[in-house]
Amino acid sequence: ALHSCADGYGSVASTSKRSLKMLNLLCVGAPFLELHVEADAELLSRYEVVPHTAVQAQERHAELLLEVQRGSATGAIKVEQFPGGSATTTALAVLALAKARTVDDEGDDTAPEVDDQDRPDVSLLGGVSRDEHGARLRELLHIEGVSMLLSDSDTEATGWRLVLHDRRRSGGQGLGPMPGVTESDAVRVGAVSTVTRTGAAREYKLDHLRFKVWESVEAARVVYIDALFLMVSLESGRIIAEHCAKMGKTLCLNLSARYICSYFADRILQLVPYVDYVFGNEAEYIELAEKQGEAVAGSIDAAVVWLTRMPRADGDPRRKRHVIATCGLKPTVVASSWRGYGMKVQRYPVPPVKTGNFVCKDGAGDAFAGGFLFGLMFEAQLDDCMHL
Repeated sequence: ALHSCADGYGSVASTSKRSLKMLNLLCVGAPFLELHVEADAELLSRYEVVPHTAVQAQERHAELLLEVQRGSATGAIKVEQFPGGSATTTALAVLALAKARTVDDEGDDTAPEVDDQDRPDVSLLGGVSRDEHGARLRELLHIEGVSMLLSDSDTEATGWRLVLHDRRRSGGQGLGPMPGVTESDAVRVGAVSTVTRTGAAREYKLDHLRFKVWESVEAARVVYIDALFLMVSLESGRIIAEHCAKMGKTLCLNLSARYICSYFADRILQLVPYVDYVFGNEAEYIELAEKQGEAVAGSIDAAVVWLTRMPRADGDPRRKRHVIATCGLKPTVVASSWRGYGMKVQRYPVPPVKTGNFVCKDGAGDAFAGGFLFGLMFEAQLDDCMHL
């Protein structure tokens, strides 16, 4: 991964050894514990979980969580635990690329030296609770090498997400095989449904940012905010954004979900003037434009140009804003401010995924953002970041 990035901006073109330090990254979001569960149709039906859906947890789903935990303890249900959340997934993708960089460079005399002080610091800011799930989430994040800037809630339990895999082979329904794999060759894992409870993540308080972790915020050079966090603490997001603008740091925003663009569009648009990079999918951008009554609604090109044209908070015409829209198998659309006055729209083809077992596309956008941020941490150019 390092060489893919380095080839683009030429900083390690020399064959002489040198040190290449990555910029520190801060990811801001709503972390939770993710439990991947092999569930049968009877369990899904009993708790009214419809295949291929993503829903917020209701009262009945609390009992589903308890049943999954009991089944895991007895071995009746297979459960795997992972750190969860959009910003968390992005942070883990960055760290995975950093680790791959280290492995790829072992034994390569032409690769830049990576000292301990040059290894990237990837931090995660959000809210959890002092409960069993919170302790497990912290343990998993520590194993992955994430620096934790987590507040503790005394009133809400740590958020959780059940990823329910129906192990039966499904028919023609669902997401379909991955790019480059025919229907007959695809190994179907069955329906994937998710049930999410945000929990303590929605209890994040501004005082934690101001008085407990601000030094860590100041140490970051690249900041990535999940729009879900703006539902939790808009004031915290605004203070971080203003700091980035004042100090010339790179600020990135992920639109996160279509419903956020629908119901919390005003909060997103309050942050856009501070943002250098916006990530989202086609449906999210169009939803955001429609909610503003913009004439650009319905056209992805017009929607991304509309966001790119929004004035910058720092008023600096030399700083570009890039608005990046993933469109599934279709080329990714990127609108960029051009020399302070014009707009430039580019398209980047989506390469086919390597052959393997197809599961689902959940988290693909977060992983894409992670690759892009990995490039930004090297101060790479747009083209190189897009190909990571």
